[in-house]
Amino acid sequence: MKSGNKDRVKDENYGICLEENCDVVYFTADTMFRRNDLKVDVWYKKDADPKYICYCSRVTEGQIVDAVVNRGAKSFKEVVGITGAMKNCRCEENNPLGKCCSPHIIEAIRLALKKKAMKTSGTDKNNRP
Repeated sequence: MKSGNKDRVKDENYGICLEENCDVVYFTADTMFRRNDLKVDVWYKKDADPKYICYCSRVTEGQIVDAVVNRGAKSFKEVVGITGAMKNCRCEENNPLGKCCSPHIIEAIRLALKKKAMKTSGTDKNNRP
């Protein structure tokens, strides 16, 4: 939260809006926090910048893709070794979802491997001769 919004936080359970086009992030029946109320953008919102996948270690989706596509990582362990993801695990505090980021790292790896395969096979329209 931006410093001016910390006073608005109440001791209650907040819902989280996972709709990528919605500006609302956290909400209760009478309180709403929007993207511009937060210090760090949330990865699942459209055009998040930076798009952190691991908030604890500040690892972005781009870093994960780079580890796979350009640095040869093929597994979760290799990506973690290259990027430093999950080294400072405090997900309940740092991740907007309050959960471990490993499933999202795995999904980013899966998408990066697919991108790499398309690039290698020449089917990536951005890399056509």
